[in-house]
Amino acid sequence: MATQVWTRRRQGFTLIEMLIVIVVIAILATLVIPRLLGAARRAKEAQLRGNLKQIRDGIERFEANMAAWPPALTDIMAPNGSAISADFDGNGGSVDRSAYDGPYLVTGDGNLPPDPFTGAADWVYDNTTGAVHSASTLTALDGTNYSNW
Repeated sequence: MATQVWTRRRQGFTLIEMLIVIVVIAILATLVIPRLLGAARRAKEAQLRGNLKQIRDGIERFEANMAAWPPALTDIMAPNGSAISADFDGNGGSVDRSAYDGPYLVTGDGNLPPDPFTGAADWVYDNTTGAVHSASTLTALDGTNYSNW
């Protein structure tokens, strides 16, 4: 008479197998998640650099044409000389409205580009030097403050 050996079929995973899978997933998550979060921050930083460059270029074109800094930051977007906010810059330099050849910055919505970290066009502008910076109080990935960019 032949002996029949019945083997039990395994169903499901053991507790050890489940724990190993959970540990592997946790290790992968600790490697991937910071990179994903950093990518979004790097994209905002790139947008901030681009917006600052656009604005600074507009300020420099205004100054080169008018021999004075824009009295207000929005003056680089003025449609004509009569729309400039004041007759003098922060140094007392005269703004010749008839020499205006702008706008020196044009955007799709007609507004200054927003600061990606504050969400508004709340740039810090010095009309005595033409310097413009972010109003954000956050620190960049490289350790510098956005307000110093």
